Amino acid sequence: MLADRGLLKGQRIAIDATTLEANAAMRSIVRRDTGASYEEFLRGWRRPRDRDTDARRLGALDRKRKKRTSNKEWKSPADGDARIAKMKDGRTHLAHKAEHAVDLDTGAVLAVTLQGADRGDTATLDETLCEVGMAVAEQVGREAELRPHEAPKVNVAGIEETVTDKGYHSGAVEADEGVRGAQLYSGEETRGGGTGRAKRRSNKRCTRTAAGAGRVRQEFYCGGAASWSSAAFAHCYETGGMRRCNLRGHENILKRQLIHVGAFNLSLILRQLLGAGTPREWRTASADLF
Repeated sequence: MLADRGLLKGQRIAIDATTLEANAAMRSIVRRDTGASYEEFLRGWRRPRDRDTDARRLGALDRKRKKRTSNKEWKSPADGDARIAKMKDGRTHLAHKAEHAVDLDTGAVLAVTLQGADRGDTATLDETLCEVGMAVAEQVGREAELRPHEAPKVNVAGIEETVTDKGYHSGAVEADEGVRGAQLYSGEETRGGGTGRAKRRSNKRCTRTAAGAGRVRQEFYCGGAASWSSAAFAHCYETGGMRRCNLRGHENILKRQLIHVGAFNLSLILRQLLGAGTPREWRTASADLF
């Protein structure tokens, strides 16, 4: 439907990720090797004189131990796909990682993937790009069958520019994008200098043109990518009520994600047809008109 209405370009892609709180509690995690709960592990690990203390006291004694909640050692018995991660607000929860690929020309979400929250951005980028590539290639083939003698509405050349934030920047990612023939624009990283002032380090690109023009283009793209991605996250997870998952398992959660993303893309189509993205907005606009 997006391709039929010219809302799928597939030329400039913005990719960003966010965390979703899993439907599992941290207090229920168990050891991967023995299956013991956190309290049972502490009572067996502490000294004999501390084993009779209550759970709160045991937790306080265990706070000095480093990496005490590692995903390699602990898991959730309720949701095996959930991973221990730090949320956007700084809290530690069992969570999943949702990654969106947004068309920068139209704002439509072209692909959505759900992965482990303990995986870094550079490790999950390839999977999302593959989903985008398959979606665009499928639409190109469909356009060729339906309109063999007309110019296709979808970009045939594939992804030309990929825009990410600073978390996706690495030498391996840049090399992969260079092999694909796409230009990578990453956000800039801010570091503290020796004199207390922040020093800005500009991330490299695969094919860098003039330094000034590349810098302006990079800042413009990264700002646009943040706004488009935030809009998709807000509609799907904040307003859509999926910031905390009610389902368990990546397969079930991904089905619910696809419904949310489909509704978000449908609002773009309604906005193009009616001038309003939701039925309530259309009703309000009609009442104001009459």
